[in-house]
Amino acid sequence: MPKIPLEIVKDLGIKGMEFARKNPDKLKAAAAMVPSLVGILSDLNDKKNEWHLNKLKKKSELGKMEYRETRYMRYQDQILPNLESYNYAKLDECISEVESFLMQLKSEMTVIKRPKLMPRVTKWQAVKTQLEDYRDLRFYSELVRVNDDADYDSAFLTKSVQTYFRELPTIEDRRAFVLQVTEKDEQKVALDFLK
Repeated sequence: MPKIPLEIVKDLGIKGMEFARKNPDKLKAAAAMVPSLVGILSDLNDKKNEWHLNKLKKKSELGKMEYRETRYMRYQDQILPNLESYNYAKLDECISEVESFLMQLKSEMTVIKRPKLMPRVTKWQAVKTQLEDYRDLRFYSELVRVNDDADYDSAFLTKSVQTYFRELPTIEDRRAFVLQVTEKDEQKVALDFLK
């Protein structure tokens, strides 16, 4: 980032203050125009985004877009906003699909293609991180709910995991299981699994 000399900033500030003192009516008129300018700029930005999305949809309908790019759009539009509707197995499928895309991209990387493919790898890694974080957080919270309420039936966890967890004989065994399958802190687990 270029450095701006301090004298120029000081000079512009002094001239700006002098103009504001001499022309308060022009300053008020300019301030009154700011909200309308902000509205116009936001409308232009919305139109630009809408045009871009329409262009991408047309490309995908015509088959001119590669499969990974189409899937990435699907993840952004449909899967990531609706993560709460997925169960553990479905999230695991999504994570393995993203991992396969990452492996494909990394295998395609050469010295020549590296600048082109690196942003794609970064985008897919961000999707993978979001999926894994949500899965782990929800898994832990569902285990806490299963532990607290013996009648709770989790739609997120499989029946086998729930029955295995409920059949563990002591609370220490349950804590050990949670520590083994999650990356939670031991103190946090001890606080959440009291009974």
